[in-house]
Amino acid sequence: MKVREVHDFLNEMWESIFALNDELKANPPEGFKIEDVEEVFGAYLFLDGEWRQMSYPHPAFEIKPQIEVGATPESYYLVVAVPRERISENFVGLFLELFPRSFIYGSENFLSDVYNWRRDGRVSPTEVLERIEKSDEKVFQFEANFGSVKALKQGIKRLIDLGKRFEIFDL
Repeated sequence: MKVREVHDFLNEMWESIFALNDELKANPPEGFKIEDVEEVFGAYLFLDGEWRQMSYPHPAFEIKPQIEVGATPESYYLVVAVPRERISENFVGLFLELFPRSFIYGSENFLSDVYNWRRDGRVSPTEVLERIEKSDEKVFQFEANFGSVKALKQGIKRLIDLGKRFEIFDL
């Protein structure tokens, strides 16, 4: 491991999230509030076929209501919390189509996912919805991963458009 490479990588990760946060604060999506970047502890990455806890912080901020945006060593990401009663097969299908690198998990038992792009590949929205309906969870987290901050920014816009279309936000 080269310390300089780790240092540069972490600085880029943090700096890009701060820059995105500043950009969104300057022109927030209508009806949404952009919170400050924070150090988030206790997150998990899906590595080597299992969820592994990060003992170190990563940068993230909230787009209220219901969205978290951030970066981990694995990827840039967004997560939206969706109440069970607002989840439809069409919403699930479009989410998976727009965000092929995604995870869907409950807010309480988040290590037991109902959809995992690294494990499940392409499954039907019907199958994912059936898994959601079998769960006791009341709120589900829809997470999408991105390879760049530019792709993340586009993803935020797409998510907000999708969420408004299916009325998943508490606006």
